[in-house]
Amino acid sequence: MNKKWLARLADAIEKRHGKEARDKIFGDIDGVGKDRASVSAWFERFTSGMDGLNDKEFLASMMAGHCPCGGNAEKEGKIIKELYDKSKSLEEFVDLFGKKEHEKWKGREDTVELRGNVLYMTKKPQKSQSVGKCGKGCHCALARQTDKYISDIFCHCCTVGHTGKPFKAAFGDDTKLEFIDSLIIGGKGCTMAIYLPEKK
Repeated sequence: MNKKWLARLADAIEKRHGKEARDKIFGDIDGVGKDRASVSAWFERFTSGMDGLNDKEFLASMMAGHCPCGGNAEKEGKIIKELYDKSKSLEEFVDLFGKKEHEKWKGREDTVELRGNVLYMTKKPQKSQSVGKCGKGCHCALARQTDKYISDIFCHCCTVGHTGKPFKAAFGDDTKLEFIDSLIIGGKGCTMAIYLPEKK
């Protein structure tokens, strides 16, 4: 559990909704144990607490903006832009990008699909030894512990945040990114959409 990251989220929620909301949602972050049952119970409290705020647009944006996962959005964005610039069509770009992704994540069977100018990226479930009933296969070390399905707010961290940031670095901050589906809301994979600039 990345407790520094959770503290940043807690601060953002306190700033917008007050200390009472922060305490209700996060409780004692430092007191959460390392065992799966403890993490699952805390995660359920955290996600249901966010749902209870009824402020989805802010919370989804917060999750995407504070993604703690590794990666270098600027460097990856530069690679994406180079692939885009050297391709003659969006189809060619998606083909080149898909090959690059498979090379980067050997052994993972993620998919990329182009519909019009929208690129759909789907992360397939991964194998993991420590999993909850509903988090099985999730790429997030925290979410994979969950025993209950949750809303999609949390998933904006991995999709729009982690996966989407390189596309914003490549094509600009106004690039539209959209969460579509995820394992922990009951889906078969984790899917997001990136609205690509049209080729001229």
